[in-house]
Amino acid sequence: MGTVGVIANPAAGKDIRRLVAHASPTSDAAKIGVVRRAVLGAVDAGATRILLSPDRHNLSTRAVEGLDWETSAAAGVAIDILDEPAYGWSGDTVAMATRMAKEGVEVVVVLGGDGTQRDAAKGWLDLALVAISTGTNNVFPRSVDATLAGLAAGLVAAGVVALDEVSHRAKVAHVRFGDGSNDDLALVDLALMDGQFTGSRAVWDPGSLRALVACIAEPAAIGLSSIAGLLMPVDRRSPGGVHVQFGGPHRVRAPLAPGIFSDVAFSFVRALPVSSQVVLTGPGVLSFDGERDKVLVAGATATVHIRPDGPRVIDVDATIAAAARTRHFHRPDGAVR
Repeated sequence: MGTVGVIANPAAGKDIRRLVAHASPTSDAAKIGVVRRAVLGAVDAGATRILLSPDRHNLSTRAVEGLDWETSAAAGVAIDILDEPAYGWSGDTVAMATRMAKEGVEVVVVLGGDGTQRDAAKGWLDLALVAISTGTNNVFPRSVDATLAGLAAGLVAAGVVALDEVSHRAKVAHVRFGDGSNDDLALVDLALMDGQFTGSRAVWDPGSLRALVACIAEPAAIGLSSIAGLLMPVDRRSPGGVHVQFGGPHRVRAPLAPGIFSDVAFSFVRALPVSSQVVLTGPGVLSFDGERDKVLVAGATATVHIRPDGPRVIDVDATIAAAARTRHFHRPDGAVR
């Protein structure tokens, strides 16, 4: 009991939307501070072991090298960086999440955008997750200070607060390919768009959109899921999702990227119950959680259905409040930690 993992994606918050839109970059220095605060929060909550993901920018190493190791050791906390290779691509996050599952990590704090959270889920679908927003078009992760995120993760990992009381199962758009390729998934949305290459991956051109399946369709969002959210809202805890077919006589104005609004043509929108499925047919490119990731050749199919079997997402506010109600943060008179 008491192991917290931290995965930081050094590439999050640095894609082409800094050039084609008005997104703000997230520097390495900022991410180092986020990792450090998450570690300190988890330690103070009672975590006894912290496992950090390695990366080519050495974010984790730089985050913990300034900590008071003697204090951590005296408190019985082991802080280690996983001995996994880091290649600088999305597969790193997948591999780190898989490794943390094998290491018996109770809670994983993941720093990044929707794509990073998706990669973590691909590596370990059943992970207990605290998602911190450090990317672009962040629908799945919330903006929360890492001090509190680490605190919540540590409280759950140490058994102070029961996971089932303060978490919910994320919905997942499961994707099965007709050509026998490995199944895939999205946590927010899956879109079929015109094109033959994944290119820069990020999506900002509304004219290329053909179809969208959204697990999360919240109106106050940025990105492709905002289209579904403005047409037929479905929040992250409600079952099912939304299916939008593009092209046609109707229009909706939506923020597809930070500071960029577009009129998007669509032919219909419908609620997508949990039991139903959508078949997308190529040619085209599939975008998973806002990033173009797979080419569908002519006639190739991708069958999509939504199930509530994704990561167990921890509510930071609810976790800290639950611990407070048990007087966990109280100290006996005169006691000093």
